[in-house]
Amino acid sequence: MKKHTLIIGAIAAFGFTACQSGQTGKTVEDVPAVEQMEAEETEDTDYLDVPEGARVFFENLQDGDEVSSPFTVKMGVEGMALDPAGPLIQHSGHHHIIINGGVIETGTVIPMDEKNLHYGDAQTEAELELEPGEYTLTMQFGNGHHQSYGEPMSAKVTITVTE
Repeated sequence: MKKHTLIIGAIAAFGFTACQSGQTGKTVEDVPAVEQMEAEETEDTDYLDVPEGARVFFENLQDGDEVSSPFTVKMGVEGMALDPAGPLIQHSGHHHIIINGGVIETGTVIPMDEKNLHYGDAQTEAELELEPGEYTLTMQFGNGHHQSYGEPMSAKVTITVTE
């Protein structure tokens, strides 16, 4: 009987640890234990495949829009989970906005500077303040290590900031 109690306790402890692994938005049922354990041992590029139909999009901006600064950008994603930066979780990631730049090649780490904005807490809205002028905004989805999913998980709009 003690042997069964010990085994059940070990299983319960493993389940608790898996739930506490920092995989926000996921439950143990969503991410199998094998995948959780293998994430650290697997090459990052194994976590860059894009499911068919997955996409990112600007919810409130369209090509040619005129906006006043500061303005809100609403970021959407379909077909992938939205999770904060950190652990690699297959078919998961977070948003980045690139100001006056293009798509980041698949697997490339997205730079972090004043033109490459990271939303590693899984934000879906951002407040941007830009000087008047024309801008290209590229939304780029990246995995937990900020590696780009490339063209399939990017969206681009050209806007004009009027004031």
